[in-house]
Amino acid sequence: MLARAVTAELQRRGHQVDAPPRSELDVTDEAAICARIMQSRPAAVIQCAAFTNVDAAEEAEAEAFRVNAKATEYAASACHKIGAALVYPSTDYVFAGTGERPYRPDDPTGPVNAYGRSKLAGERAAREAGRYLIVRTSWLYGAGGRNFVDTIRRLASERSRLEVVDDQVGRPTWTGTLAKAMVELVMRGATGVVHVTDQGEPVSWAGVAREVVERLGAKVEVVPVPTERVPRPARRPAYSVLDCSGAEAVLGEALPEWRGVLAGYLAS
Repeated sequence: MLARAVTAELQRRGHQVDAPPRSELDVTDEAAICARIMQSRPAAVIQCAAFTNVDAAEEAEAEAFRVNAKATEYAASACHKIGAALVYPSTDYVFAGTGERPYRPDDPTGPVNAYGRSKLAGERAAREAGRYLIVRTSWLYGAGGRNFVDTIRRLASERSRLEVVDDQVGRPTWTGTLAKAMVELVMRGATGVVHVTDQGEPVSWAGVAREVVERLGAKVEVVPVPTERVPRPARRPAYSVLDCSGAEAVLGEALPEWRGVLAGYLAS
């Protein structure tokens, strides 16, 4: 999902892109990933390959770590050898979700699930590249992969009533927003850790679902419910709002507001 958006953004800007499909490159194969990077010798590697199924990671934590952390370790090693920058997309789930203000990049982490732990381990691995950029985001949606927005769009055509969690708060982010910001940050030589999400008033999952339903004009009742009403294998942070002021300062402009971006996505 993100790889598709990043590839499109790079090609739009006229950059040469080496984006092998999963069938061609196993990112958990150290020899294969190092050989690919050493052969292509890119200016930057954007590590979009990821284990993103939050609930499945609870039962397959070792596999999540292989993809999210070990593969990043391999890429970081190769990047260090050729002087390439490593860009690592990460997640709001590295935080505990107990905050009362937007999380800053230097706030203490404390993931509450296996997925978050694997991504935090990936962040640590990315730092070994020497030149690295860790970009945390939240509630990602877009073309080419499973996501909450498309799930609600599908369910809105199948059901008349949806129960959706209302006590987890964050901001939805379109892959196009993240891809554009990531590429621009790389072009500007940004390093370290930044946060990038669509902006606007923080919202619950139920609020996002309601926005989707209203934009579609669907006759569906969205019923807000507490987290315990919808039990899942993995715990979720209750508060996932990220402070993106650092990224906006580097970009020289504000990131877009999530409602407008969502409306554009649904209309496309």
